[in-house]
Amino acid sequence: MKFAPMLIAAVLLLPAALLAPGASHEARAGHFEISAGFAFNQSNYGNNNYSWTRRWGTSLGYHLTERSEVEVSFQDVVDRNHIVNYEDTTFHDRIYSINWNQSFLGKEYIFDPYVKLGVGQLNRDASGSYAFGTSPYSEVDSLTVLMGVGLRIHITPRFGLRGEANTYLNGGSIRTWQDNVSVSFGFSVYL
Repeated sequence: MKFAPMLIAAVLLLPAALLAPGASHEARAGHFEISAGFAFNQSNYGNNNYSWTRRWGTSLGYHLTERSEVEVSFQDVVDRNHIVNYEDTTFHDRIYSINWNQSFLGKEYIFDPYVKLGVGQLNRDASGSYAFGTSPYSEVDSLTVLMGVGLRIHITPRFGLRGEANTYLNGGSIRTWQDNVSVSFGFSVYL
């Protein structure tokens, strides 16, 4: 069940790849995009109190048109919080998803903003404790919805930079959008 989104995406992308038009790369849909990104932030509160988050992700997308893309993605997120006598927790999230990316301009422009909407699986392992000895749930496996906005900067016809702001909605509930917001920067390679 944890890898169901990846399997579904592979089944959807394979026929599209085999039926891709034969026109030149710059003037056609039907090309692949491989992307990777990373983010890290840290806060030190003094007296051995700190919080940090490390996030990396990768994706494989297939452009159905110059402005629309189906994407399979994976994100790995670790949140570490240590506040003396209050919280000492670590959360490790893995998010597998299938996303729809809709560009506004396409590759013919240097700056190409887009929006993202997807569905996937969130697998979370947690450890540690809160004040008064309570602990977070040690494992959470739930359906999640991904939403985001991004900007591609096309450097060459085969390479671009990418920045994204994403949130994943735990259990698909829109009320949780602020719980998992992230910004990451990376690159894309167009095949």
